[in-house]
Amino acid sequence: MAAGCPYCGVDDCETKFHACLDRDFSDPEYGVVHHLTVSTYMLQHGRYTDENVHAMAEFVLAYLDEPPNQHARSEIRQRSDGSRRIIRRGEESRSLVLRCQDSIGDVDLSTPENYRTSVRRWAEAVARAARGPSRVSD
Repeated sequence: MAAGCPYCGVDDCETKFHACLDRDFSDPEYGVVHHLTVSTYMLQHGRYTDENVHAMAEFVLAYLDEPPNQHARSEIRQRSDGSRRIIRRGEESRSLVLRCQDSIGDVDLSTPENYRTSVRRWAEAVARAARGPSRVSD
């Protein structure tokens, strides 16, 4: 039996993440929370640089109930692609682990409404853990 992901505890979480992305891109009723799906997965899996974890958690919390405006999307894209990048590229993941029981394994793909609700719940839990005192060292 394969061990769960060291970040979220879910077996084959990347497969579930890609299933979510497929829904996001194929059905606009799912895609309305795409910004949360990607940001939350990246937060929970240590993909953001240490300097940007708090800012990304704030981004997630600010846009839980609505998609980000064009300015916010441009800012995030510029940071991730530009010289002030926010995403790790080939670096070791941070040594800090988020203490959060929610994971992509809790995302319900059965209907758009269930999907949006479960993604928002997961996103809020992870973002609050990322910005709060529940981040602890291994």
